[in-house]
Amino acid sequence: MIFLVNDANILIDLLKLNLLDTFFQLDYDFQVTDLVLGEVREDNIEDLGRYLEASLLTTQGFTAAEIGEISALYTTFPSLSFADCSCIYLAEKLSATLLTGDGALRRIATERELPVHGILWVFDKMIESGLITTTGAREALLRLMEFNQRLPLRECKKRLQDW
Repeated sequence: MIFLVNDANILIDLLKLNLLDTFFQLDYDFQVTDLVLGEVREDNIEDLGRYLEASLLTTQGFTAAEIGEISALYTTFPSLSFADCSCIYLAEKLSATLLTGDGALRRIATERELPVHGILWVFDKMIESGLITTTGAREALLRLMEFNQRLPLRECKKRLQDW
């Protein structure tokens, strides 16, 4: 099973798009740190509870020693939040792929040779798995572009054209 460590921004975008059901149908082992879960402050955060209860999303806490290692990452990478550093730590521990839309986190994950993807990759996987049509993905991406200004515009335009 391939582990995916989720950053808050991916979960927030999927919450806003009402695509959590579709996302959790993908054939991955979805992980989130307790620190990241604490960052998700959307009105519909309780929706994540269903996936936690169904064991589709696993929350990872940390021992005191692990918090020390995360703290060392935080000291090394001051551009990241403590929660971001927990994602790096967990992805390395599990040999997992990191899902994030955060530019600094993506850059550091890449420097550390971690596989890292964003929301566009998630759309691609949902299409490949037959969970969403290209029309549905196109509509969702257009909605996402209205509220998420950090998306890579060139990649978004390419997908909109392809879809």
